[in-house]
Amino acid sequence: MQERKTIKINDEEISYFLSEKAIHIDNNDALKRAVLKPKASTQIAELTLEDHKRHYHYALPITTVSLAAEIYGHVFPEQAAEAIKKIPMPDKLEQAINLVLEKTDVIDAGHESIDGNRKIWDAIAKIVPI
Repeated sequence: MQERKTIKINDEEISYFLSEKAIHIDNNDALKRAVLKPKASTQIAELTLEDHKRHYHYALPITTVSLAAEIYGHVFPEQAAEAIKKIPMPDKLEQAINLVLEKTDVIDAGHESIDGNRKIWDAIAKIVPI
């Protein structure tokens, strides 16, 4: 098991661990409370992506906005789905978004080769303000 790390965001301890091709963020009550404040998911994304780069000496091919969207989407799947459904989009994209917007115990965000939802989160990040 990888070493668990924590970062403090809005007085909440956010726990996560790193692997070579991904960041794994615990989706728990502390994360939910933290991301209620504006820009918290962006701060978490920035800090964990920076930590991954320091630890593995390369940047994951994930933008801060894409990771922030994924964090928010997994913590608040119903709200994210409602916001996204207000945006006109092809049916296939809407179906794919509905599949990835579900609550999970750990948010696994990684390199496209191991994260089958990366393109969807990248697309969401382009159309939904975070």
